[in-house]
Amino acid sequence: MSADVLQFLKNKFMDELEEAEEEHPPPHDIPLHSYFLQIRELLETKSIPPSTGMKDCLYDLSIALTDCILFLEKREMKINKDSSQGQGQGQEGQGHYSLPELWFLCKTKKKLIRIKKKLLVATSHPVLEQTSLPAAITDVASISSSSSSSLSFDGPPRESYFYRAGTFGFTEQAENIANLVLGRRRESDGGGFSKEIGIVGIGGCGKTTLARMLFYNRDVVRVFRNSRIWINLEAILTGEIDVKNILKAMLKQCNEGQRDLVDGSVEELLDALHKALWRKSYLLVFDGVWDINLDWYSRLKQRLEWRNKSNQNRRGIIVTTRLNGVAKRMVGSNNLHHMQPLSDEEIWHLSRTHFIEGYGLPQDHPTLVKMKDEIVYHSHGLLLAARTFYTILLKHTLGGDLKDIYELLREGKLLWYVMINPKDDANQGNDLLASTRSMWAAELVCDISEDGPQFPLHHIHETFKKGRGIRYSDLLDILRILVFGGDATTNRVLRAFCDMELHPTPPIAVMPLGIQVNISISLGWGNQLSDTNSKPGFYLPKLRDAEEILIDSWNFVVRTSIPDCLEIPNTLHVQHVSEDNLLHMGGDKDLCGRFWNYLIIGLDAQEWFGASHFKSWPRNIALPISVKIKDHQHQWKKLNLPQSIRSIVCLNMPSFPGGLDPWGKPNFRRKKEAHQIRFELHNGVAKHIDMNFDGTRWKQPTSIGDDNFLVEISYSCKTKMLATSASKCKHKSKSYSN
Repeated sequence: MSADVLQFLKNKFMDELEEAEEEHPPPHDIPLHSYFLQIRELLETKSIPPSTGMKDCLYDLSIALTDCILFLEKREMKINKDSSQGQGQGQEGQGHYSLPELWFLCKTKKKLIRIKKKLLVATSHPVLEQTSLPAAITDVASISSSSSSSLSFDGPPRESYFYRAGTFGFTEQAENIANLVLGRRRESDGGGFSKEIGIVGIGGCGKTTLARMLFYNRDVVRVFRNSRIWINLEAILTGEIDVKNILKAMLKQCNEGQRDLVDGSVEELLDALHKALWRKSYLLVFDGVWDINLDWYSRLKQRLEWRNKSNQNRRGIIVTTRLNGVAKRMVGSNNLHHMQPLSDEEIWHLSRTHFIEGYGLPQDHPTLVKMKDEIVYHSHGLLLAARTFYTILLKHTLGGDLKDIYELLREGKLLWYVMINPKDDANQGNDLLASTRSMWAAELVCDISEDGPQFPLHHIHETFKKGRGIRYSDLLDILRILVFGGDATTNRVLRAFCDMELHPTPPIAVMPLGIQVNISISLGWGNQLSDTNSKPGFYLPKLRDAEEILIDSWNFVVRTSIPDCLEIPNTLHVQHVSEDNLLHMGGDKDLCGRFWNYLIIGLDAQEWFGASHFKSWPRNIALPISVKIKDHQHQWKKLNLPQSIRSIVCLNMPSFPGGLDPWGKPNFRRKKEAHQIRFELHNGVAKHIDMNFDGTRWKQPTSIGDDNFLVEISYSCKTKMLATSASKCKHKSKSYSN
């Protein structure tokens, strides 16, 4: 926040503390008086850097002082009332506090200690120069240092989108000043004249923006087309202005070959400037005057003969400053324009227009909607404050600078297609979908929450073909897929791409969204989508540096009799068994699926234990299963397994539900190698078998009578995926690709 606001809050606190000390002398001392004295001493001896955090800190300090004074006055009234009623608690009760009073004092004491620490941290660092602030906030010309000998006066700041949007609230003010500068309100014969205008206001109110509007005004450019000169004095906070440096900068912006004049005395430079501007209409803008020594301005005015009425050309001089007295001495008290703060409607229009039209954020963007009231309230009608919130909001929304993010998107000339299932996380899903569509082109972000297991993907090519004219063969080389979802969503996407049999297959990255995100964990993308790592500025660099690895996938078939009441997950599909296979083994239907992470066959703990977590498994309860593998000679061989097994996990990636890694440090020496695996489940005590693969779970009824049901696993294909340096699969990729 501007230095003026901080100084106002600082003076306000000191005046209120001094007034309270006069009204409440000892023994009725201000509560926590010693802490207020320490903070006052700190404010008197240290300089506070201008920042929004310090403004809020001083606000809290004033509120704490007001609360303490009210606390003291209420306590005095209570003591006097008790004393007048003869309860004997007058003088004796002054040193005793009730529990609510003690709680208030303790809470306020902690607040004051926290405020003091913030002030100590802030004042322990030197005050930042104007050049160290972000360009989006300062929006001033390029300045290399605060010394006048190294200042750059190369004209006004460049136009930016925020400047163009910010002119909305200054149109009327700019028109009024333009009329004065151009002499439209002057009753004359249209001859030459000089007009000096001083634009005065606190820091951040838009003085530079208003001056720049005048500098680029169409009528002003037409009248002063020969010479328009902009001198930026914003960096000079102390010391005297180097007149020679200013004159050189003015000559540099003049025509007629005066750019070659780089040296000479002040008088020689004044003469050269006088000759360059003689009999010309010109506009001079001195932006950000701080120095109270105006000798340089007086010499310039005298030498350029601004009061010479015989000169038939027009001369406009605009000065911007925070100091009202300086402006009066420069242009006169009748030529001052005091900046008017923007209304709440103008502030919100400015912010909304900038974010919606400038960066494509939708009007109902969740972050924009949540921060609307905060932006309007904390801006206080100041353009600079709105720009500050623009920077904060942009970083909060995107996780970084917009230019850096677009550079990351262009690196490698890759095209990203984003798929999101917002139903995987009710809290983050919809916000993520809206914010991602605001960052990427809307047609490149797909909501896959309503699609079935074979949702269509052909529209990807149509999207890129229409917008960029990319051939299908070229598209596959540069296409990358980014999925936000849980294991079940990822399984659907991977299966759909594998069924398309693309050559080459585009690499797929998986970001966690929801609870069951073991595929994301295995590939190093984490187990939770926080407010930080959901921003493009965070995950785009990781996508750029990700490594392509091949992950095996496995088909499985559950052959069984399916009752009518069985609810089949949409990640499975049903096939009817032929008569030949029907005679061989199992039921009359096949449940077909594919997994990349895990397949679990086990007993349902809830069926046996209910809500209790303290019972142990009965000894006679085991999974009624036998396991066979098919070797290279295509012969089925039975594996000898303990009879007490209650579940079997077929793990393809090193992350079990819950983020566990049951492999530990595996030995890559193969003990058994199989082309197919068969599980035969027999009739047993259990009524259901718990089936689970890649986040999809269902209860499979057990066989009736002597019937068995069959589960077969066979190799499917390899899938190209993107993994980070933290991936658990990275060092085992050779094992996966065999």
